[in-house]
Amino acid sequence: MGIGKLALFLLCAFLCQLVFSSSLPHLCPNDQALALLQFKNTFTINLDASYSGYYPKTVKWNKSTDCCSWDGVKCDEMTRQVIQLDLSRSQLRGEFHSNSSLFKLSNLKRLDLSENDFSGSLISPKFGELSNLTHLDLSYSTFTGIIPAEISRLSKLHVLSIESDPYELRFKPHNFELLLKNLTRLRVLHLSSVNISSIIPLKFSSYLTNLGLSDTQIYGILPEGVFHLSNLESLDLSDNPQLTVRFPTTKWNSSASLMKLYLSGVNATGTIPESFGHLTSLHRLRIASCNLSGSIPKSLWNLTNIEVLDLGYNHLEGPISDFFRFGKIRSLSLRNNNFNGQLEFLSFNRWTQLGLLDCSVNSVTGPIPSNVSGMQNLYSLFLSSNLLNGTIPSWIFSLPSIGILDLSDNHLSGNIQEFYSESLYRVSLKQNQLQDCGGNEGVPQATTPFGKDQEEEEGYSTMISWQAVLMGYGCGFVIGLSIIYIMLSTQYPTWFSRMDIKLEHKILMRMKRHKKRH
Repeated sequence: MGIGKLALFLLCAFLCQLVFSSSLPHLCPNDQALALLQFKNTFTINLDASYSGYYPKTVKWNKSTDCCSWDGVKCDEMTRQVIQLDLSRSQLRGEFHSNSSLFKLSNLKRLDLSENDFSGSLISPKFGELSNLTHLDLSYSTFTGIIPAEISRLSKLHVLSIESDPYELRFKPHNFELLLKNLTRLRVLHLSSVNISSIIPLKFSSYLTNLGLSDTQIYGILPEGVFHLSNLESLDLSDNPQLTVRFPTTKWNSSASLMKLYLSGVNATGTIPESFGHLTSLHRLRIASCNLSGSIPKSLWNLTNIEVLDLGYNHLEGPISDFFRFGKIRSLSLRNNNFNGQLEFLSFNRWTQLGLLDCSVNSVTGPIPSNVSGMQNLYSLFLSSNLLNGTIPSWIFSLPSIGILDLSDNHLSGNIQEFYSESLYRVSLKQNQLQDCGGNEGVPQATTPFGKDQEEEEGYSTMISWQAVLMGYGCGFVIGLSIIYIMLSTQYPTWFSRMDIKLEHKILMRMKRHKKRH
């Protein structure tokens, strides 16, 4: 046989073997299938969690099929070892045992158990034995107690998310610092509402793209180096009033990548520096309740990609008309500042995406412009406690998507027209000189004020302003505002201000769980 024929024969034999071998079933190891089934049988299915995006992934797991084909399970293509397990929003309910069979899956690289109901279980130290993990998400699954120090052993982690309902999870002293010291490859770190209660460390992973430490009781001075993390895309340190933040006065190293900056409720006394003008990739900026003062720097108008801007509850000043420059804005909150001028900028037809506009408690003067169009998506309009005069223009009554309207405490006069929005459910027009209420059969009836017992039961005893729910003015129904409006009207609403116009599903779930427990 010639060399050419021999080579062709061997090639054919190799291809046949390859085809034959690929047709054979590659099943995951029996011990791993058994470990997964044991884990499944530990829990029941929480039928109360049948919201959009939730479904029981483990229901169809059974011995008769390859575990590598099970929903939420992924195996290595060569070894068939289970390397990924995604059981997020799988409606699991029950105790998560500290010696769970899950810990037998030693080859796991990604593990997501977020948004289940583990009934107040402790986070097992055995998570620290899954040494191959690069992604670990245990958020909002009702774990409680101490986050074990063994998590710090997972030195390959790129993503760590253990967010919780407020303060149900906590670190022991120095364990947070130990975690950051050991997890040097972290790209994403989310620990919102975990009780850290320690001074903020000086060093973070240089690879960080997302850092979320809101409402964690961290304190001290934020290292300026955090703003210079070159890959940083999202930074959320909101609701840490003992954390002092000093903005860099020079260009930030993160300026090209940073898209979300949430610092509401920190101690950032002073003015907004010119360096903000370099953050040209920024889409969302929330720096409410930071005790900021002075005028808005001209460089801020360079942020042409801004969609969500919250500067509320500061001491900022200047003409409110300057904000018309943000053509992509969806949510604009300037509440409780010293902005002045008139609202003529609303006449510019570039507000097609605007869903929330809050200019309440400022020094805005003059009439509300009458020639406004294009606000088809405006859902919430707050202009209360200003110096507005004249009549309420007809376009306000014709807004197709308006749900909440507050024009109270101004000098508005004239008649109230009929509202055409089918989504309208809260209106406040009190403390004006309005005289007529005819033709408003569709306006919601006034909210009944909370009695003392109900107020305490619902947990609103320190939040509700009675003026916000009083019926009231002239012949008209003056509608008490919703709980959303009440929270926006309080002195420290920053946890709420982080929400977008369309509330994220995760936050809604937190609210539902909180209500269920209380």
